[in-house]
Amino acid sequence: MSLMSALWTSYSGLQVSQLATDIVSNNIANADNPTYTRQKVDISSRFSLHTNPGDIGTGAKVDQVIRVHDEFVYSRYRDAATNLEFYNYMTQTLKEVSQYFPDIDEAGLQRDLSNYFNAWQKLSANPTESSQKAIVAEAAKSLGLSLQQVRANLSAMQKLEDQLIVSVVNEVNKLAKEIAGINKKIREVEVSDYAHANQLRDERDNLELQIQKLTGAQIIKTGIQTMTKTDSNVADYDENYSIVLGGFSIVNDSSFHPIVASAAKNAAGAQNAVYFQQRDLSLIDISSDITGGKLGAILDLRGRSFNGESGEAADGVLQKYKDALDVFSSGLIQAVNQIYASSAVSTMASDKIGDTASLSAREAKTIPIADLGKGILQSEVLAGDMTIVAYNRDGSRVQSDIVVHIDPKQMSLQQVADAINAELNARSLDGEARIAGGQLTLLTGTTANATPLGALLIANDQSLIRGALDMTGSKNLEIVDASDIPFNVTDGSFMIGIYDGNGVQIAAREIIIDKKSTNPLYSTLNGIAAQINMPYVDDNKDNDMTNDADNFIVAGFDGNRLHIDIKDQNSELSFNIVDNGTGFAGAIGLNRFFSGSSAKDIDLNEALKNDPSKIQSYDLPVVGNNNVANAMQQLQYQQTTFFNADGSIDRETIMGRYKFIAVSLAEDAATAITSLDTAIAIENSVGSQFDSISKVNVDEELANLIRFQAGYSANARVISSIQIMLDALLGIKL
Repeated sequence: MSLMSALWTSYSGLQVSQLATDIVSNNIANADNPTYTRQKVDISSRFSLHTNPGDIGTGAKVDQVIRVHDEFVYSRYRDAATNLEFYNYMTQTLKEVSQYFPDIDEAGLQRDLSNYFNAWQKLSANPTESSQKAIVAEAAKSLGLSLQQVRANLSAMQKLEDQLIVSVVNEVNKLAKEIAGINKKIREVEVSDYAHANQLRDERDNLELQIQKLTGAQIIKTGIQTMTKTDSNVADYDENYSIVLGGFSIVNDSSFHPIVASAAKNAAGAQNAVYFQQRDLSLIDISSDITGGKLGAILDLRGRSFNGESGEAADGVLQKYKDALDVFSSGLIQAVNQIYASSAVSTMASDKIGDTASLSAREAKTIPIADLGKGILQSEVLAGDMTIVAYNRDGSRVQSDIVVHIDPKQMSLQQVADAINAELNARSLDGEARIAGGQLTLLTGTTANATPLGALLIANDQSLIRGALDMTGSKNLEIVDASDIPFNVTDGSFMIGIYDGNGVQIAAREIIIDKKSTNPLYSTLNGIAAQINMPYVDDNKDNDMTNDADNFIVAGFDGNRLHIDIKDQNSELSFNIVDNGTGFAGAIGLNRFFSGSSAKDIDLNEALKNDPSKIQSYDLPVVGNNNVANAMQQLQYQQTTFFNADGSIDRETIMGRYKFIAVSLAEDAATAITSLDTAIAIENSVGSQFDSISKVNVDEELANLIRFQAGYSANARVISSIQIMLDALLGIKL
């Protein structure tokens, strides 16, 4: 050993202290940098010289500069931050939605509902006052407009969420691509066990946090090293790396696989779904598997699946409120229209029901039914029997049904009619099958056959021709109100009353509805019309067949509308419909007050909007009668039927139903706020633990600075002493 070796030993101490001071200085400089992880030097002894007296050290060295980073704690922090991002976005959106449903009487829908019912109450006090009718019209328009506007606002929010999906996906791809590039650089830097790309890992951690907060993706790292010898808080420096989203790796070490926001086209527009793009550019929908972070909240709010026909979301928080508004509006429309149908008029016509296929004369006469093709037929027609029920004029069934075999490959629609007519003629029944408007129509009283009939109705159709040609009037009401009208008809009955000019009832007929009945007289729209027209029903029980309902009114289902008319339009006669729980008139739109079928299109009937003086406050044309106006304002206190989308039925008041929607939203918002508070607390707790490990403590760093400064000074003094010794040695004269 020599003084020179001692000099180099002290010099190594200077170098270690200087490097350690540099690290402390860098830590202090980045004390306020939220993405910086404090660093620490790993100091060890240099090699020793093995001598006879014993090992003699040769100084100190810095093995590595490490990040004080615990990946396991950081992963918990990322998860907590992701959960916080989800509930923060969800809460913000629900707070915005709640503004559309204020819980005060002076604002919003609740005010419009109150104004609407109050307007009817005032009209009931002055049932012929035109100015009061104008007020009712304005209140109805305002209510309809408010419902439309709230629903439109919710739809606009859905659209914005849909557009935001594209922005989030683009940002995720940008972050993921950067991470893949950083991974490549890390691998290049960390070629040895002690080389650590600390700054690159800090950059990657920050990007990981952002991508997980956006999507809730899994960050998977294997081969993580712990360094308890240096610092028990270190668990870092992985060997393998991947980011998994929806079950697919969007980052695999230095490889990047993009995700795609693509719009799936449907009948009403396009909504973006999130796809994983494979190497062959094919796409796999992963929307349903993204449940965390901001993107998960967006998908939960907007909806993840869609109705291909309507374009509306089939799920989602915003759609839930739209559906609730639609159910509310539908129940309101049907209940109001049912009451308004009790107002006596001379003619009523329903909304258009169904979309009947129409054949040209050539198609009906010459082309076999099976060859008409999908452009005309709604479904396949089979070979099978059609059963037609004939009714006597008193509504009783003729003893034997008419059965006609239909062979769609051989028979045209005209030949089906001919086969029915042949059976009618063979039995001397006064009825006829005709092709009218490209449809099969069954008429009575058109021939001179011996047995007059009250009605001819299709009871059973094994050939399925009714559905194939969408013969709405002949289809079972259970099918019609499930597919062709937006409202629901329930079993029961309603009364049609006929009144003279003084409001005196001169006839009334009960119409029965039984949707599941095998008797088409009670279960089809054609049957409803037949019940009204049946000529030998003694409504007045006076054995006089000239003063019953059928003598004054006539009904029919044609042009896809059910119409009821006073036969003599020049008379002062009128009629009304009084329901006994079927909801029939309101469901099909007879004598509408409100048009539309949901919050999307609810509005005052166009005729009443153009001329509010036509609004009728009476059920009978008698001076001072205000029964309709009274019933309308009482509706707010009565139980109304609401048919939910899942098939369930609720009975509650109009105002109660609205408050249920508002309270449901308030509860959802309160739940989200509670979840947000919990997420904030957890994020703060885990964040504090992570900060205590990885963030810079200035006081601790200053203490380290003093320690390394003292070490540097001590080593410098050793070198100074050695210099003196060397000078003394060199000054010796031999």
